[in-house]
Amino acid sequence: MANTLFRRALWAALLAFVVSIWCWVLVSLHGVWSFGMVEGYLDGGRLPLTPSVNVTYGDFFLLGLTSIVVTFPLAFFWSSFAPQRFNIPGLLVCWLIGFWTGAESIAFAFQIDYGATWGPFEAFLELFFHPVVTPFAIAIGLFGIDTITGALRRKLV
Repeated sequence: MANTLFRRALWAALLAFVVSIWCWVLVSLHGVWSFGMVEGYLDGGRLPLTPSVNVTYGDFFLLGLTSIVVTFPLAFFWSSFAPQRFNIPGLLVCWLIGFWTGAESIAFAFQIDYGATWGPFEAFLELFFHPVVTPFAIAIGLFGIDTITGALRRKLV
């Protein structure tokens, strides 16, 4: 029995790792698009509060690491303890929560350039969210979770 629990925990950790990496990559690429290309930070822009540092692609991937920190534990606990038939809806919710926290982290880093009176979630809605690209990125992310994790979810029986 201990061997079965260990094996299930190992597969759950691998599944959570895949979900969190996929979330991190998509939220970081969306940040590159929304702030780097649309807002022009990659074209000689400076990091807010540190004007001597240029914005690079790596900055968006570093700021997006928040999504891994949130998504991995949520996905691990969900895939470890939830019945298999509820596995994919839970993983999709974990991915959405991770995407949102990563987007909040990226938007929070750049919000000071647009004023200092932001309320909760305002920076995400005004600076990060795009009516076409954000739903498309979320759809790609959710479809990717269903596709990429299919074999791993079947191993959790």
